[in-house]
Amino acid sequence: MFLTSAGMEQYLFTMGVLVSFIGMLIGVYFSRRQIRGIFKERGIDSKKLLLSFAIVLVFVSAEALIVKPTQQLFFDDTIYQDMAINLLHMGQAWMCTYGTASSCIIGSTFHEPIGTAFLLAIGFAGFGLSRTTAYGTMFFMAAVSVFMTFVVALLLSKKFKVAIFSEFIMALTPVLLVWAYPTTSDMPMLAFSLIAIAMMLVFLERRSMATLFTALMALSLLTYMKIDGVVYLIAIPLLYVIVSDGSLRQSIMNNMKRVREYWLDTRFLLVILVFVLAIAPEVGFAANELVFGSFGYQGAYVQQTCMVNQPSVIASRPIDLQNFEANLCSNVDYWLNSYASIDIIQPLAFTAFAIIGVAFMLAAGYRRQLLAIAVWFGLFFVLYTSFYAGGVLYGVDWRFMLSLAAPAAILGGYGIYGIAKTASMFFGGGFER
Repeated sequence: MFLTSAGMEQYLFTMGVLVSFIGMLIGVYFSRRQIRGIFKERGIDSKKLLLSFAIVLVFVSAEALIVKPTQQLFFDDTIYQDMAINLLHMGQAWMCTYGTASSCIIGSTFHEPIGTAFLLAIGFAGFGLSRTTAYGTMFFMAAVSVFMTFVVALLLSKKFKVAIFSEFIMALTPVLLVWAYPTTSDMPMLAFSLIAIAMMLVFLERRSMATLFTALMALSLLTYMKIDGVVYLIAIPLLYVIVSDGSLRQSIMNNMKRVREYWLDTRFLLVILVFVLAIAPEVGFAANELVFGSFGYQGAYVQQTCMVNQPSVIASRPIDLQNFEANLCSNVDYWLNSYASIDIIQPLAFTAFAIIGVAFMLAAGYRRQLLAIAVWFGLFFVLYTSFYAGGVLYGVDWRFMLSLAAPAAILGGYGIYGIAKTASMFFGGGFER
């Protein structure tokens, strides 16, 4: 069993995610002074940091008091938990089809191979094997997502108030509250996407080997959380170029020049080597799935949400224009809170704040930050709308909106900041940072 191609593939996933996770922790340790320095430059003292933690507590309280832990995605929830148990016992995150209580005899690679199972395995190892532990692990990742929304908004805007408003919106976003417990791969991808973007922004400001290593290890770890995470291999470099100083053309030229200089640095080559070795198993798997994977589309019907009187279309591919046209209206209407009656909720006020945020950023000259957020949001909106099961009305797949929640919350943070700043101009009083 252990010498089969699938078995060896699973060991490669295990090694890749371990190298990425340990590497990221080591990188954060060696980057800690630089990260702390950036926080100080943003004026973040203990009181402001406590306020950001208080908002995390608001999220935790709302989740604990309102939302009942339950599985929502059958049978993925239990598959991830089963994979975590196999990872602890055997070092392989098998989707087991035949085995004993402590080993898997016949298994296969799941379409989300290891990331979520890896996090659940850490939870099981530390707090015992139970569904409560599984829910608690995902709950922790949701809380991390709330705090990291604050961090990303702070690094991007350089304004504490924008960051705190963004975090507050994120903490009360229904899709985050509803999907904070279930053991799906969407929540881990959200949390680690925010961590990876934050570390990219830290590297942008410090450009040290330690921050580069941390950013790359965080990016590698992100790709293991969900196969969709490989999109960030395009998104994060794009965001880096967009938010760099100077024009986009100048930014590209400057960064190409830096890369040419770095090729003479042995440390840089070592960092790149570790990154490539760590991420290679997941990228290889994702490439194979892109070419040969079906993701269960055969025979699936996609509702025509823009032409409600028309019959559903039969999916011909996992991702294509036909799916995009069918899902487009539902994925737009979601942001207008059109489906609250069936418990698919996006507060209209939050969407309004985001739209105001776009207008404020254009008027105030924050065009580079706006473009970065728009690319972040747009890539995943197009991806999921083009996916046959990516419409918010397809089963329980409004969970995909988790990937859009953070950029929308940051736009909303800019919107509230813009409203408050404009009001202060009319009524007096300072409201700068």
